[in-house]
Amino acid sequence: MAWRRALLGVLFSSLFLCGAALANTAATDALLVLPELVLVTLPRAEGQEFKVSYTSHPMKVIVDSNLPLGGLPEQQLVSDVALREIRYSQGADGSGRLVLEFNYQLPEGVVREYGDIFQLEIPKTFVNTSTRMVEPGVIYGHQRRADTFGPNVVNYLEIDLRRNLEVKLALGQDRVYGSERVSDLAKRTGAIAAVNGAYFASNGRPLGVLMIDGELITEPYANRTAVGLGPSGAVIDSVGFVGEVWHEGRLLTTISGLNRPRLQDELIVYTEAFGTKTNTNAYGYEAVVVDGVVTHLQPEGNSTIPKGGFVLSAHGEKRQYLAALQVGDRVEANISLQPDWADLGVNQIIGGGPRLVRAGALDITGEAELFKDDILKGRAPRTAIGITADHKLLLVTVNGRQPQISVGMTLDELGNLLIDLGALEAMNLDGGGSTTMVIRNLVLNLPSDGKERAVSNAIVVVTGSK
Repeated sequence: MAWRRALLGVLFSSLFLCGAALANTAATDALLVLPELVLVTLPRAEGQEFKVSYTSHPMKVIVDSNLPLGGLPEQQLVSDVALREIRYSQGADGSGRLVLEFNYQLPEGVVREYGDIFQLEIPKTFVNTSTRMVEPGVIYGHQRRADTFGPNVVNYLEIDLRRNLEVKLALGQDRVYGSERVSDLAKRTGAIAAVNGAYFASNGRPLGVLMIDGELITEPYANRTAVGLGPSGAVIDSVGFVGEVWHEGRLLTTISGLNRPRLQDELIVYTEAFGTKTNTNAYGYEAVVVDGVVTHLQPEGNSTIPKGGFVLSAHGEKRQYLAALQVGDRVEANISLQPDWADLGVNQIIGGGPRLVRAGALDITGEAELFKDDILKGRAPRTAIGITADHKLLLVTVNGRQPQISVGMTLDELGNLLIDLGALEAMNLDGGGSTTMVIRNLVLNLPSDGKERAVSNAIVVVTGSK
């Protein structure tokens, strides 16, 4: 028959192309394991009937027949991401049972019968999505999905920025060197929902640009991608900075950074957000400035940071510029971001990276942003942020490092997920053990550390002031 020859041709071509055959030749004739599906094909004799049933934990697909199923192995392990093992047994009454045991839950298969052939197709790639409203303007989505590399659990928030909602940033314990669990931070800020934010050092210091309520806390690093948030919406772009110190109306020198450790030949500005002291060593020279006037000079570092003022701290070749100052001199420290989003009303900025999506297409800029392989390579828990065409904000987490539950995603896979969710622009955030999503004080993802990690900062969704 022509249809049967065509079917056998498809099966043979698929087997040749994929090389996904079992070691046992007889089993190969009955079972075809492809990246996207498992295909069971059995001959059907006259009067033969098949029944398919399912179990869970672990998932098993059971094919029962009132007649024997010839040529199948009693037991055989399968080298496949989804399918673990096949077993065949024959009853005393001549009935046959084929059991396929899987590593994780898959959708039920599709049965097709072609005359004297019984066929069961079990999909290995799927997306099951459920959504619910957290409150007007905030939609929570949950996905249980699997791809050719394994299963994943995805949680996401879709936030309508046109509603009476604000998406803001918050520091752990309200200070640069603080750390706090996202659930505690969300509770403290009265957040409807929250996710972890930017990368941070082991001591809790944010790595990259951070602006909270219009106050710049830390400067950008390596022109990495950042997200700007404000009443007018959100914007994603690479961000740099220019910092200058002016003395009596003239340019004195440039600024190297803001609220971070001072390195060789650098000039760092310390504000109240950093703490009460600069904690610098004795190899620098510092000027304390209040209301634009130098109030104190400290040749040995570790100055007290004044309320409403700042401290300039210089080392090496930068030291000479501060050493030329005198108490009473007028000094300004000006730091501007490039691009300057002030005209857009941006008052919250969080750095991350790399970029994932640009103009609706995948665009991974990891190498240009000087990320290392621990971020760029491999599959991991991930957190990301995106902007849709209708100006909604997406906050997305992917569980990872949990075999047979959620294996995590590569950056390419994460970018494609954001595109599927409607993102025109998207950026990666800190991930790994930091990945956390909280809604109404409940942690909805499964942190890969087995418990929630304290983080430096978070993105929080709060009720607006309109």
